[in-house]
Amino acid sequence: MLTLLWSLVGCGGGGSTSLSTSTPPTTPPASSNGIPASFFALNNVNPGDNPATDGMSYGAVGHPIKLAWPYIETARGVFDFSFYDQYVAIAPREGTNGNVAVMDLTLGMTPSWAVTDQSTCRSAPDGTVLCQAPPDNIADWQAFITALVGHYNGTTQPYIKYYEIWNEWNVVDATNGFWTGTIPQLVALEQAACTIIHAQALNSSFVLTPSTVGSATSATDQAPQQLQQFFGAGGNACIDGVSFHGNLGLMSLNPYPLPGKGCQQSGCNGTIVQIADSYRQVMTQSGFAATVPLLDTEGGFESANITDPDQRAAWLAQFYALQSGLFNSDGLQWVSWFTWGAPGVAGNIETSSQTPDTAGVAYNQLYNWLVGRVTAPCAQSGTIWTCTLTGSSNYQAVIIWDDSQTCNNGTCTTSPQPAPSGFTDARDLAGNPVTITNGTVPVGLKPIIVEN
Repeated sequence: MLTLLWSLVGCGGGGSTSLSTSTPPTTPPASSNGIPASFFALNNVNPGDNPATDGMSYGAVGHPIKLAWPYIETARGVFDFSFYDQYVAIAPREGTNGNVAVMDLTLGMTPSWAVTDQSTCRSAPDGTVLCQAPPDNIADWQAFITALVGHYNGTTQPYIKYYEIWNEWNVVDATNGFWTGTIPQLVALEQAACTIIHAQALNSSFVLTPSTVGSATSATDQAPQQLQQFFGAGGNACIDGVSFHGNLGLMSLNPYPLPGKGCQQSGCNGTIVQIADSYRQVMTQSGFAATVPLLDTEGGFESANITDPDQRAAWLAQFYALQSGLFNSDGLQWVSWFTWGAPGVAGNIETSSQTPDTAGVAYNQLYNWLVGRVTAPCAQSGTIWTCTLTGSSNYQAVIIWDDSQTCNNGTCTTSPQPAPSGFTDARDLAGNPVTITNGTVPVGLKPIIVEN
């Protein structure tokens, strides 16, 4: 959740003001059904911590830690884009002359000046007042969106590819929640924003639903039902994609569930596959075509009780492998890790010297294994998971792990498993070769890849 990191965020400032002031990476092309680089997005608390210079492989930037409206429009008609300009500067580029920043910007909450009733407002550690209630006057929202898209206009600044209308709107929490208005009020904000963004951004910026999070083991569970209610109130009109947060449950769960195992106790949201499948099912029931993308705009182990470096690497690798298998079957186009750089906090995957830690190295390996490759849903046989990949020049591979194995203090247990016939090479999450002996490979909690 965004609230976890508010205390780490400074006021920002000093961001770039034109396209020529930075040279972020350009997203490479991918086949229509192969995993694109933009599948691998990274959230961060500090835009000065550039993943490109930190040694991270990434194809997109997830939403900044600050929710945009209160921090950009500091008073009615007074705008400060400097914090967000820094994220735009490090985002990969696509489009004509690189004029689209491949990133997601989340727009809630409401600034205090736009709300008369301050009972839903709270102060962030930096003093910014954030309100869960909708604005008193939707014209204030429309003016903000107009100014926002006017700033990120593809000329003086690149377009922003995705606008996520609100954050975790379905979380009911007086202290840490994000929305106390009605569903029709949220739909009105979404449709107003969508109309302006589509008119001004010339098919270069796309509108996502407010992100949904929570228990989602089936379409009849809490979070899918809430998304269904949002669509039923008109939220399925004038949008380009559906956003959810891939959190497996409360961060206090101990042990924290593996992405493919989930858990049955209170506070569990299901496996990552169940979560994504349930949202796609609701989309289908609401009339969305299979080509409308589903995006996991925030996910990971955040501040969960996973301290062993190898366990963290295994968890991250399983999280991405499982979701990559849904790229074609569920239209899951984007998975944003929360976060790449916040040592000691949240889902940090870098060292204090701003280089990838064990989990960060695993992130890079999954990027190398998956980008450009065609995937199918991962299969489970007992405790063994396999995810098949195909690519150009008759490339074939299998990602495999055993979720019954353990890692502790630098030692990971394994079990010998048959290697696919004809496959001669294997690598681990650090990129090191794994020996195939008598047709078997050692398989543990940390996924390996076996290739031809």
